[in-house]
Amino acid sequence: MTLIEVLIAVLVLAIGLLGIAGLQSAALSNNLISYQYTQASALAQAMTERMRANRDGVRLGAYAIAADATPPAAPVNCAVSACSPIEQAQWDIAAIYAQLSSSANTANIPNGPRAVLPGSRLSIDCDGGSCAADSLRIVAVYWDGSRRRPDTIDCEVLHCIRLGYLP
Repeated sequence: MTLIEVLIAVLVLAIGLLGIAGLQSAALSNNLISYQYTQASALAQAMTERMRANRDGVRLGAYAIAADATPPAAPVNCAVSACSPIEQAQWDIAAIYAQLSSSANTANIPNGPRAVLPGSRLSIDCDGGSCAADSLRIVAVYWDGSRRRPDTIDCEVLHCIRLGYLP
């Protein structure tokens, strides 16, 4: 075996190792994105379950929040106190926001995981914009998986997951 053959073998091996490193990097990136979608799906599902448990609050329009709204505060800790349907809705939204955003007001919210998604937001609105008591509600969780900090909050720019809830 000549020196040129050895150099060519080392070059082929180096290219193969670079390819393996690239595949590993892509796998780790896709794993993170998959984790983020799983977290967003669980949070959106948790919000729809809370809405299902408080149908009166949904019908009164208490479960409505724009994606660019300030994270709400819970006026009462509904985990230990009796709450009206509107107070329960405010508490539910604040509890989910506490898991989404590090800037959320966590007063009256039990301890739990915080800020599981980067730059995340929650929106709950009616399909088509106008809400009647029995309108379809769309629960959307947005997050900035690429950490680009865009100016707009929509699924074209950010990662998002949407679930529908019909009271």
